[in-house]
Amino acid sequence: MAKLVNVSKVQLVNELDEDIEIKDALRYEKELRDTFICDELIEDIEEEKIEINGCYFKNVVFTGCDFKNIDLLDVRFENCDLSNIDFIQGSIHRVKFINCKLIGSNFSECNLQNISFVESIAKYTNFAYAKIKFVNFDKCNLDSSVFLESNLNKVAFSECDLSRSDFMNTNLKGIDLRDSEISDIGLVGKELNGAIISQVQAVELIGLLGAIVR
Repeated sequence: MAKLVNVSKVQLVNELDEDIEIKDALRYEKELRDTFICDELIEDIEEEKIEINGCYFKNVVFTGCDFKNIDLLDVRFENCDLSNIDFIQGSIHRVKFINCKLIGSNFSECNLQNISFVESIAKYTNFAYAKIKFVNFDKCNLDSSVFLESNLNKVAFSECDLSRSDFMNTNLKGIDLRDSEISDIGLVGKELNGAIISQVQAVELIGLLGAIVR
């Protein structure tokens, strides 16, 4: 199993507020702090530069939401559906996604640091041009995700499905991919310089690069 990196834990206060009009706070105040949100549907909110700090979302479904340039700090998402949300150019620090749906979510050009994605479905998720530092992907489905020209620093993939994902022009040096599925990933070859792969994976990757193994 690939070794996970040391990620700073989400910091939440002992008593979180539960009596807040979530949608009004996001739409009009553009700020949400120290709040516990459970079993909610949050829909059709398209706001830029929202700040969410010290919050815990559980069993929350977001639909039709657009949070460009969001600032997320010390936030925990558990059993949430954040599919197709646009977080482009966001600042996301000390955040944990546990058993979440992130299908088609857009993290492109984001600054992600001290993040844990755990047992989450993140197919078609876009991390293009993102700065990703101290981030763990643990038992996640990242099929057909995009890491085009992203900057990976202290990043771990453990038992992930990375099939058909795009790593073009992304340096994978030092990243252990041996226990992840990497069938049909997109790259030209230079990305693998210093990456850790298995013998079986090496044979498959050689085929992807156009070589014939006999």
